[in-house]
Amino acid sequence: MRKWKIWMGGIAWMCLFMGCSSGNRQEEAAEPMQDIISALNDIPKLYLVEAKVDKVLLMNDQEWYTIGNRKCMIPVTAQVKAGIDLSKLKDIRIEGEDVYLTLPAPFIEIESSEIKHDEVQTSVGLLRSNFTQDEFSQFANRGRRSIEQALPGMGLVEQCQDQARTMLSLMIRKLGKNPVIEVPRYNTEEVKKMIIYKDKQK
Repeated sequence: MRKWKIWMGGIAWMCLFMGCSSGNRQEEAAEPMQDIISALNDIPKLYLVEAKVDKVLLMNDQEWYTIGNRKCMIPVTAQVKAGIDLSKLKDIRIEGEDVYLTLPAPFIEIESSEIKHDEVQTSVGLLRSNFTQDEFSQFANRGRRSIEQALPGMGLVEQCQDQARTMLSLMIRKLGKNPVIEVPRYNTEEVKKMIIYKDKQK
């Protein structure tokens, strides 16, 4: 059981890049295209798509050797961002008015994940002990893994690529060139490898 909402980012960066004075734009247009593309290497990671992911975990702790039941419903939420690192642009070539490049693989960053403690619901039999903090920590880890498994199916990579292609195309066309941008496609296993955690821990 899950729900998510996604919204786009990166427009502010484009406005900043494109919003210089006309004099500056003419000066930039006069520069060699290679220098402009090389300048992309100095741009930090671009976060282009953000998502809030909500999952609900249902736990039923009843075995043949237990007397009574323990159940809980645990809502888990995570903040996720997807982006692209332009410093990883490779194989850029210029042929006349055409600029050829291939988008590097995006990344999907899980910024934070937590249990919504005020929404947790439990049902514990009279002869059973309450859930411990240790168990809730384990549930949080399960929730994080569950969210991670859901990410490849959310279309974050495709949305990120669309945003990046649009931004780069606008920039290249403003310089009087024709963008020819290759957008690689990735399978589920490849997308899983793009997932990272902000705290570098799983």
